[in-house]
Amino acid sequence: MSYVILQLKKNGLHAYEDSDTIKMCILGDFLSSDVGCDGTGFKDWFYDDAQDASNSNVTSFWKEGDYIILVDMLSEEEDPTELKMTRDQFIKVLNEWLDVVCVHKPQEVTITEVNGEFIFETK
Repeated sequence: MSYVILQLKKNGLHAYEDSDTIKMCILGDFLSSDVGCDGTGFKDWFYDDAQDASNSNVTSFWKEGDYIILVDMLSEEEDPTELKMTRDQFIKVLNEWLDVVCVHKPQEVTITEVNGEFIFETK
């Protein structure tokens, strides 16, 4: 099990607060810095079979078979850590972020990963 915590800031946006792994840090940065509360472009990319790879503010991401791979573009690691999730998990995370976090603006969001499943908890 691993986690990432995001906090609601005064500007009304969530920002990365803490995580216990680089992979979960990548997820937190992707959601807070890249997706924000306008995930339309990410959904378009996800459903467009002609686009295999893309990048945003801090994350590179690509489709690899039944998986989506996310990597921190600013990583100082020689071999950057990859966050690999199924396509189903990717769209589920994106939808949960947009439909719950962006709509309800909870003070804190904790996302845990347990056996490949990403679970959102809000406070």
